[in-house]
Amino acid sequence: MVNSVKHFISILSLMAFLFFVLSKAGQLARPMDGDSDVWADYYAEADNTIDTVMIGSSAMYRYWIPVQAFSEQNFTSALIASAGQDIRLAPYIMEEAVKSQNVDLFVVELRSAVFRGNIDQINKDNLNYNLEVLVTGMNPSFTKYEMIQKYYQEDEVQKIKLMFPILMYHDNLVQYDSELIIDRMNTAADEYKFARQVSKITPLKKPVLKASDEKYMSDEALGYIDDIQLGIRVLFLSTPYALTAKQGAIQLELDSYLEGKGYDYLDLNLYIEDMELDYSTDFYNKRHTNISGAKKVTSYLAKYIKDNYDLSAELNEE
Repeated sequence: MVNSVKHFISILSLMAFLFFVLSKAGQLARPMDGDSDVWADYYAEADNTIDTVMIGSSAMYRYWIPVQAFSEQNFTSALIASAGQDIRLAPYIMEEAVKSQNVDLFVVELRSAVFRGNIDQINKDNLNYNLEVLVTGMNPSFTKYEMIQKYYQEDEVQKIKLMFPILMYHDNLVQYDSELIIDRMNTAADEYKFARQVSKITPLKKPVLKASDEKYMSDEALGYIDDIQLGIRVLFLSTPYALTAKQGAIQLELDSYLEGKGYDYLDLNLYIEDMELDYSTDFYNKRHTNISGAKKVTSYLAKYIKDNYDLSAELNEE
């Protein structure tokens, strides 16, 4: 009986070791895409040192500068944001994020709910790719498994490969040079906490938001927002950009829904003057601020968070 138990424990230990090796090898082989580095950078942070986690698409990471927020308001933050990030992934991102950080507040950007109200109309390859690059650096877990099973539109073989990315990207280990692989093996905390600003200036006209009698947002899309709950405070956020007339109407429809539900919500499109945001100098394209605009958004949003939320993490000088 004792020998049988020892044999069983040995098998479990070997499986656990192989599981760990496959996981780490997959992270080393991840694509050369900034979005694939998000989780590796997040895991590199010392445990329980991040107060606020910012989730969303480029509509989040182009607008928020964590080191500036810390300098001005003395709370820490990190971005788990990736291009074209699917709003449906937010609950899983939150669940994974709290495994290593005692998060006081999640800030969830909602622009993808405006652009992606009807998932059936989005190209499947785009949805799959955006999911792939986000989860490549994510540790294997039930959280990752459930997310892949629910939203990865591929067969079971491809789902297994995405669960263990070394099976999908093994050729990269041959193509990458040794310096890159060593750097990935020794990933250190990112000095800028994953912010990605752009200095280019594209003059734009300030949009005028007008409500419409037509209902644009589907109950399905609004349901994605309702699903974002984890027992931790969530601030829903809309960042400013050069909205079209239809997008402006959708934005106001979204505002009305969130306010009616009583969710914590801030639509920064309504506070352009308060932020002193200038559409002629503070954007690098129609959808994103440049670094000048990001500084203004960060100052306003950081103060709003500091004034309205009790961020309890204890920080030392380091």
